[in-house]
Amino acid sequence: MIFHEAKTKGIKKQFKELETIMKQLGFVRWSWDYEKATYDLKYTADGVDYYLRLRGTVVNDKALEHPQAILEMGTPVFVRHFFPHGLDDSVEVPPALESQVKEKLAELEKALSA
Repeated sequence: MIFHEAKTKGIKKQFKELETIMKQLGFVRWSWDYEKATYDLKYTADGVDYYLRLRGTVVNDKALEHPQAILEMGTPVFVRHFFPHGLDDSVEVPPALESQVKEKLAELEKALSA
C-alpha cells in the first residue's frame, strides 16, 4: 500500500539528522547504497510480518553516510514480507494494525517537517 496522501515526499534532511529522527521513531536503516537509504519499521499481525517503509535519496554530491549528505524523502509504503526475500506492496494495512500505522505516519510527518 502506497500512502500517497503522506506529506513526506520532497522533504530534505541531512543524513545525520535523519538518522537520529528515524531511530527515535523506531525505524531501522536496512537497505542502502551510496545514493539511497531505506528505513523500515516492522509490524507483525497474525504471524505475518509487515513493514512501514520510507526511502530517501541523496541529492547533493556526498556519499550516503557522510553527515552532510542531503536526502530527499519519498512516499511511505506498507509492505508484506514473504520468506525469504519477497515483498508485496499491494497489501492493505490489516485492521489490527491500522491505528498504529496511522499514528506512526503522523509522527513521521511531524518529525520530518520540523
